[in-house]
Amino acid sequence: MTTFQDGPAKGQHLMLRRCARFLRVVEANGKWDALDQLHDEPRPEETLYAYEIVGEPGMMHLNAGRGRGGCYPIATYRLVANQPTDADMRTTEAWHAWCVKRVSP
Repeated sequence: MTTFQDGPAKGQHLMLRRCARFLRVVEANGKWDALDQLHDEPRPEETLYAYEIVGEPGMMHLNAGRGRGGCYPIATYRLVANQPTDADMRTTEAWHAWCVKRVSP
């Protein structure tokens, strides 16, 4: 279960398969999701927000029946204060480059 402390996604709960230090969270027509997989790309109509993980993530196993169970990370994210440009979040390559710049000395 992934939750968000603040920002536009505050109060949202997502079942993601992966957690990363930085996460692109998307919203379109009131529906929220996150681009948690390495090669996820946003759809043109989605608005993007950058979030950063808070603390250490955990894991949980969920048995939801009908093949929907599995292991999911438990993580909390906060909105990145200085949001990257839309161009920096629209492609996987630009997003990865932005993330590397944020963690490199």
